[in-house]
Amino acid sequence: MTLFDSRMVRDFDWALAVVPVVLVCFGTVFIYSSQPDESYWKRQLLFMAVGLAMMAAFALTDYRKWLQFAPFFYGLAIFGLVAVLIFGSVVNGARAWIRFGAFGLQPSEFAKLATILMLGRFLHQPRRGSLSLREIAIAGLIVALPVGLILLQPDMGTALTFFPVLLTMLFLSGLRKRMLIVAVAGAIVAVVLAWGFVLKTYHKERIQMAVTLMAGDTDQVSRQQKRAQGYQSIQSMIAVGSGGTFGKGVLQGTQGRLGFLPERHTDFIASIVAEETGFAGALAMLLLYGAVIWRLTGIAKLSADRFGSLVVMGLAALLGFHIFVNLGMVLGLMPIMGIPLPLLSYGGSSLLMMFMGFGLALSVRLRRFVN
Repeated sequence: MTLFDSRMVRDFDWALAVVPVVLVCFGTVFIYSSQPDESYWKRQLLFMAVGLAMMAAFALTDYRKWLQFAPFFYGLAIFGLVAVLIFGSVVNGARAWIRFGAFGLQPSEFAKLATILMLGRFLHQPRRGSLSLREIAIAGLIVALPVGLILLQPDMGTALTFFPVLLTMLFLSGLRKRMLIVAVAGAIVAVVLAWGFVLKTYHKERIQMAVTLMAGDTDQVSRQQKRAQGYQSIQSMIAVGSGGTFGKGVLQGTQGRLGFLPERHTDFIASIVAEETGFAGALAMLLLYGAVIWRLTGIAKLSADRFGSLVVMGLAALLGFHIFVNLGMVLGLMPIMGIPLPLLSYGGSSLLMMFMGFGLALSVRLRRFVN
C-alpha cells in the first residue's frame, strides 16, 4: 500500500483522524483561557503538529511489524522509567519528568502504549478454550514491571491506568469468570498493600477527603481541611456548577482566569470547559469522545487479526478510563489522582502517545482485508 494508493484514501478513517484534532483545538482554547501565557497554548499546538506527523507515520506503517518491535519498544519504555527515577525532575511530588531545556518528557505515558503492544504480542495467538493461569500470570508481570517503576516515582494515578487495559485485553483473550474473580481479589490485595506501603500521607488524605465529600458529610470536614486537601475538588465543583446551561462565555470564567482552581490547564481543564460553555459545551465534549471510542471499537471488530483487535481495544480501554476518572475528579466523585483528560489537558507526552495510538488504529483499519 503506497502513500498515494486511492484505496488507502477511500478506506482511511477520516473521523478518527479529524475528531481528535477538533478535541485538541477545543482544549487549546480553554488552555489559553485558564493560562493566557503564550508558552502553554502555543506548545500545545506544536505538540499536536508533531503528533499528527507521528500519527501519519504509524498509519502508513503496517501495524503487524509491531509484533517484532514490541519487545524493543517495551524495553525502551522500561529504560525510560528507570532513567526518570535517576535523572528525573520532581513535579507535584512525583519524579516523573526528564527535562530537555524548556520541554519535558514523561516516560510513563509512552510506557502505556508500549505495554499495550507487548500484551497484544503475548495474547494474540489463537487458542482453544480459556486463558491458563500461567498466561494470566505472564500478562500480569508484563504490566507489573512498568506499574512498579511508576509507583516508585510515586504516581498512583498513572499506575492505575494500566489495570483496565490489562483486564480488557485478558477478557477479550478468553478470561474465565473464575479467573476474573481472582484478578479482582488480587487488585483489592494490591490496593491494600499500596495503602500500607506505597501511598504517601498526602495521597491518603486526598482519598479520605474525597470519600467524605462524596458522602456529603461536610460537617466532619474542618475549614482548614477543606482548604488543604479538598480545595481543588471544591473549586472544581464551584466552576462546574456556575456554568449552568450555556456557561459564562469563553474567556469569561472566573475560577480559571482568576487562579482559584489549581492545575486548571491540566487535570481540571474540564472544569474550565463546564464553567465557560456550560452543560452544552460539556455535552459536546462528551459526544466527541464518544465518537472516538465508537470508531476505535468499530476498527477492533474489523481487524484482520487478533493482534490488531487487542491493541485497538487496549487503547480504547485506556482512553475510556482516563475520561471516566478525570471527570469523576472534576465532579468531586473521585479522589484527585493526577489523571489528565486526554487530548484536552495540556501535556506533550500524553498528546503524542494518543496520536501514536490513533495511528496504529488507522493502520489496523487500512489493512483489515489483508490476510
